[in-house]
Amino acid sequence: MKRFATVIIATMMLASCGNAPEGETKIEMPQQEPAPTTETAAAPAGKIDPVCEMVKDSTWTEYTVYNNDTVWFCSDVCKGVFAKNPEKYAAKAH
Repeated sequence: MKRFATVIIATMMLASCGNAPEGETKIEMPQQEPAPTTETAAAPAGKIDPVCEMVKDSTWTEYTVYNNDTVWFCSDVCKGVFAKNPEKYAAKAH
């Protein structure tokens, strides 16, 4: 008997899902565009942080020169990681 009552209550709850009670209006959330990723967003002049692969923006201040190329970083942390093993990230720096 308890199972039967539980099934009826669960069915009623599922049936009312998405229905606003009388007198109340249902609020619909606007659909948002997915955020661009480094795969879909074109990096300005091909500049990305080779460590975390973020697209370069105007707020970045950290950089280093490696093999006569300027390599930009989003943070001092990424710059430090690059400095420890630049060969690993050098291919991504272009």
